[in-house]
Amino acid sequence: MGINRSEAVVLRARKVRDTSKIVVFFTKRFGKVSAMAKGSLRPKSKFGSSLEILTHSLIIYYAKENRNVHTLSHSETLNPFSEVKADFAKLAYASTAIEILERFAPVEEPNEELFDHIVLTLREFDAAARDDLEVVLAAYLLRMLHLVGYGPSLSTCVRCGRKIDDGAASFGLLSGGVLCPACVGRDINAVELDADVLELMRSFEGKTMKQVRKKSAPAATSRGACDILTAFVRAVMGEGARVKSLDFLERMRDT
Repeated sequence: MGINRSEAVVLRARKVRDTSKIVVFFTKRFGKVSAMAKGSLRPKSKFGSSLEILTHSLIIYYAKENRNVHTLSHSETLNPFSEVKADFAKLAYASTAIEILERFAPVEEPNEELFDHIVLTLREFDAAARDDLEVVLAAYLLRMLHLVGYGPSLSTCVRCGRKIDDGAASFGLLSGGVLCPACVGRDINAVELDADVLELMRSFEGKTMKQVRKKSAPAATSRGACDILTAFVRAVMGEGARVKSLDFLERMRDT
């Protein structure tokens, strides 16, 4: 049994006993891990609020060999992202980001760059005005997809390699990127991609999440980028896969 220490973001938790719960973390050093937090539901738990979903914490746990659930020893809050938790809209967007992360992150495979990306994204959700939430989520999803090996091609046709110039194009949800006019018929799930939306997604490259948040973009363009990328996320996950927080976010935006 080893003792592991790492920064972590709390992704999900479920009650297993009257006083305990299993918490799913995305950690900087060890990837996605699950740990039993004994006594965490007691009124005066030593863990305090550090195990709340969407919290950046420092954790120490006992890693059990050949076990999927380890034992949490210590957890302390590094950043509670209080503004996210206090704002209904911010909470909906941030919850979508971490649920999608949990679905794509393999168990116990470290990805420090992905960890840093989710922490920086949560900071920007925390600081964002409501009008900025769409562009932050879109930039987060695009970078996350690249970091887990599903990054879409935005500059050349994903089928034939032909350069896609500025202007309206098509996005192949099955193919995984933009399509030229000659190849668009080869993806039955291809959708139209407005020129402004494509330009916005291309502009994310090389930008920090803070720079993205401060980028001025029309609401319809940011929404279009989000819609394309969330549709692509669903396509990668497979038919029938549900992302509850995304389902809720889409209902909330349409009301």
